[in-house]
Formats: sequence, C-alpha cells, structure tokens
Amino acid sequence: MSRVRALSPVVFCLFLSLPCVAQDLVPFFRLSPDETTKAKQIAQSVKDAEERSSKAKIAWEEFHKSYQAAHANLPGLKFTDDLRLAVAQTNSPILRVYQAVSIELTAEERKRLENLRQELVESEQSQKQAQIAWQDFNYQLAADHAGNPAKEAGYNVVTLSSGKQLRLYSPWVGPLAFTADFKIAFPLGVL
Repeated sequence: MSRVRALSPVVFCLFLSLPCVAQDLVPFFRLSPDETTKAKQIAQSVKDAEERSSKAKIAWEEFHKSYQAAHANLPGLKFTDDLRLAVAQTNSPILRVYQAVSIELTAEERKRLENLRQELVESEQSQKQAQIAWQDFNYQLAADHAGNPAKEAGYNVVTLSSGKQLRLYSPWVGPLAFTADFKIAFPLGVL
C-alpha cells in the first residue's frame, strides 16, 4: 500500500504536466482585402527601407576600410564630425601625454564622405519611419479586430505616431505574426 502512495504524487505531477488541448488553440483574425493590400505595401516599405539602410552602412564601412587600408600605419582611424580630418591616436614618448595624428581629407574624399553620411542618415530615418508605420498598422489592426474578449483580460494602452491612443487586450498587446499572404494575423506571443 505504501508503494502506491509513493507513486501517486509522481503520477499526479505527470498528469498536470501534460499539455491541455485548449492550450493548442490560437486566436486569430482574418484581414479584409484592403487590409491585406495595405499590410503587403507597408511590409514591403519596411523591407525596402531596411535594404537601403543596410546598403548605406556597408558603403560607409567600405569607405572607412579602404581609407584605413591606405593608412595602415595608423590603426583605429576615425573621421571628425565636420568630415575634414581623419584622426588616430598614436604612441607618445611621454608617459600620460596622449597624442593624435590627423590627416586632412582631400576635397574628393570629403565629398564622398558627405554623400555617404547623408545617405546613412536619410536611410536610417526612412527605416525608422517605415517601422513606426508597421507598428501603428499592427496596433490598429489588433484594436479593430480583437476587442475585449473577456472582462478579466488585461490590456495595454498604446499610442500611435499620430497621437491617437488605443486599448489592446491580452493576448493582442504585442507584435502580430502574419501568414505569408497577409490574410490572417495571430498574436506573436501565443505562437
């Protein structure tokens, strides 16, 4: 009899750890054709902005690497914020007296660097704007399609970039996951 009692807690714990069928159910909603089209367009603009930003970063890094390679004797070269000089710390013969070396960029190098920096800044701004538009779209979709499913459901108040505030109920308070055709959305946190 004592052996059965010793196994009972183990069997009970195993029973409790089995997944419940209801845990496999995932909430979702279907997007209208207009919402699907808009989701595709915004997602494409996010992708395009990310690609542009990535290309700008690579171009900046390539310029820096080529300039560094041309001045291999000065490791750690950086450019001044006015884009007129390249600078690097150098060894000093005097203890605790730090020295730097500066190299004036040519007019052509400055122009190239200015163009690279401008593209870098603009592409990062474009990427940020696209990501904000995507987030706003997700929030608005969740608010439109997933109202308060239960009175005890938790919620978060989110603010769109326009200043409009929305109440999002659990589990729709986080990012959304979409099918590849953007016709169905799920709360990411439950997948």
